[in-house]
Amino acid sequence: MTSLKTVIAILMLSMASPASGQVFPPAVADPNIALEEPIYSDPVFWWRMTSTPDNVFEPDPYFYWPNAVIAGSGGDFLLAAAPGETELPTDKLDALADWAEARDTYALIIVQNGKVQLERYWQQGEPDILTNGRAITRSVTPMVLGFAVADGVLDLDDPIGEYIAEWQNDPRGAITVRHLAQNASGLEVAPSLGLEQIYGNKDLCLVYCGDVVRAALAYEKTNEPGTKFEVAQENMQLLALVIERAMGEPIQKILSDRVWRKIGAEDAAFQFDRPDGVARVMCCMRATPRDWARFGTLMLTGGKWNGEQVLPKGWVDTMATPSSANPRFGIGLWLGTPYIAMRTYFEDDPGVIPHSEPFIADDVRMMEGGGFRVVFMVPSEDLMILRLGNSQHPDWDHAYLVNAYLRGK
Repeated sequence: MTSLKTVIAILMLSMASPASGQVFPPAVADPNIALEEPIYSDPVFWWRMTSTPDNVFEPDPYFYWPNAVIAGSGGDFLLAAAPGETELPTDKLDALADWAEARDTYALIIVQNGKVQLERYWQQGEPDILTNGRAITRSVTPMVLGFAVADGVLDLDDPIGEYIAEWQNDPRGAITVRHLAQNASGLEVAPSLGLEQIYGNKDLCLVYCGDVVRAALAYEKTNEPGTKFEVAQENMQLLALVIERAMGEPIQKILSDRVWRKIGAEDAAFQFDRPDGVARVMCCMRATPRDWARFGTLMLTGGKWNGEQVLPKGWVDTMATPSSANPRFGIGLWLGTPYIAMRTYFEDDPGVIPHSEPFIADDVRMMEGGGFRVVFMVPSEDLMILRLGNSQHPDWDHAYLVNAYLRGK
């Protein structure tokens, strides 16, 4: 029996044309034509369902359509330390690179005291190619939140019903901005159902549907806000909605005007939920490895770039203040203390992030995503380490790169 997915794929393929001027892989419809087909109540969703890449965690570039561009200014990258003037001897830097390469790393950038100490690429890694940051993205919206607070258009303890009119008379409207930002909203963690189950699959709709706001508003309250730490997928999407409504601008424009252009980054991109729609921000912002390193260096220095205060003064420290629901998480930042061998994303679940030992420095801050993509920041050492990788390598140790670097000094 022919599956629904196959039937839709055949229909879409029959409609495909080169009208958009963009070439899509075989059996992938031109989305501009698919959008005009009235048979679908959500044509964007069905286009994504019938155009899924071989690896849904590392999609081919076409699958990020449509791009919510974060315009940059394209400045020079950070200066590299001159040969013989790196903070660590070359052989020790090479040893760090060898360790990373053996663990499925494709980009490793180390910056200390404002200069690049090491920059290496393997596999598909290249310095200036847009790269999926996966859940590193979840640190971007909390950073932008600082502007809304500094501008006085919202307060962290405001109930979100003040900004989300759909929940004004709903118990979920009592969740505060702080609860969302600290992943303690009390909203449900939807079960992981996979692509094969469509109906009732809230997380699938959040990442594939053509109306990400409607998808985010579908999540129910399951705990009292502030009582339980859970990295629920919808938290960052709802936080972005609050920020956009409070500030009156889309998040990609705020990020471009207030951060990306100022630090000399190249164009980056979220994914729109639909053409000219809303940016999907709970995952998968794409930036070059060098620009992820810029972002980490900006956060490392308390929001300063070339001596200019780009982020609101003190906001990064606010982000790094432990939350009441989880001492290892603040607002969009993971914290290196207190030590735990296996760190978890959900309060009652087993840990998934292995640390063989405590960090040597007690002020380690982290932005991290799937595949052990991670940005380490150690303000006391003026040290930033960016590592991008493809998979959850079985021999990964989250403490190694920072500690090995500091021990090598």
